[in-house]
Amino acid sequence: MTAVTPRPRAALPWLVAAALGPLILTGCTSDGSQAAAPPRGIVLNLGGSIGVLDEIDSPVKIAAERPAGAGPGEDIHALSEQSQLSSGEIVGIDDGSLVSLEPDRPERATVLGPAVTWFPSQRERKAWAVTEQPAPTACGGEELPESVTARYAVRQYDLSGRPGPQGYALPCGIRPLADSAQGLIGLLTTTDDSSVGNAKKARTDIVLLDAKTHLPTRTLAKNASVVSTGPARVIWRQEDCGKSGCITAYDTTANKKTPLPDCAAGTPAGRGVISADGRWYATVLTTTTAADHLAVLDLAEGDCEDLGQQANLSGVDLDGPLEVAWSQTDLLVLDTTNGALTNFDAVSGRRTDRKSNLPITGTAQIWGTRLN
Repeated sequence: MTAVTPRPRAALPWLVAAALGPLILTGCTSDGSQAAAPPRGIVLNLGGSIGVLDEIDSPVKIAAERPAGAGPGEDIHALSEQSQLSSGEIVGIDDGSLVSLEPDRPERATVLGPAVTWFPSQRERKAWAVTEQPAPTACGGEELPESVTARYAVRQYDLSGRPGPQGYALPCGIRPLADSAQGLIGLLTTTDDSSVGNAKKARTDIVLLDAKTHLPTRTLAKNASVVSTGPARVIWRQEDCGKSGCITAYDTTANKKTPLPDCAAGTPAGRGVISADGRWYATVLTTTTAADHLAVLDLAEGDCEDLGQQANLSGVDLDGPLEVAWSQTDLLVLDTTNGALTNFDAVSGRRTDRKSNLPITGTAQIWGTRLN
């Protein structure tokens, strides 16, 4: 894989090149064994500007203004697949680049390298960037299922921006998903399902890859699709399962899989966000009438806490992103229909609602908090 030198984009003044040096992290980690203090330094994208709340009810402090001349729906600060790691950094994809930023200085982000998606590394303060090449040119005439459209490559980056080792390409037909104590985990396309008409739906297995050859060494699940991934968990759905309990949580550190906890209000719909320590899973529940409940699952103890109906979950794509952010044991939920902000402490079960709604637009996002 050819090395690519990260470069800041002049159109996005909030980004700075990694060459300017690492940012200083002031947060600290927690083992999560006790309920954390109320979150401070809450960082949000308000839909064009970056705001910070000292506490959940504090006035908004603008860390980065909406650029002059930006259109009503234009948001240069938007991230995709954003997540706060246990070390404190907020990581996400910005217009084809993997970026890292610190909650204390959210207006400055370090560009790490090109990426179409990413996942956390088992090593602290590192992340894997995933890039792709078109399969017809990258796979050299190999016979592959038609649903295989790209060959993927991975490279591990230090979140400070310091140069790291070169990346490598994976075998055609394998999409990388997550890091584990045993090696990378990938989704192997085995064939196309012909029962869906003209559309080509891939039949996939979840496999563990050898760290040197990058070839599958073990199959974790056959005919399964990935629901969610996080620093210490991969959650998948068994496609040929005709009963309840078809969604499995796999612990990538302990090499152990368990079914998701049962929820009285409904069934996990396969859309959710995993906490940085891998213990908690915020997910949408499908009820008898709709998919509009939010729940927090304790993957260690097997419990389910229903947080009730959420207005911005109604009538939306179940595979789309949730506007929630885990910061240690705190789950911050942003309702993009009205600007309501809620914090749920997963350990104590304490819920705190902001007294006044935030001034947001439809592209608003919740990113994380300071960890101190």
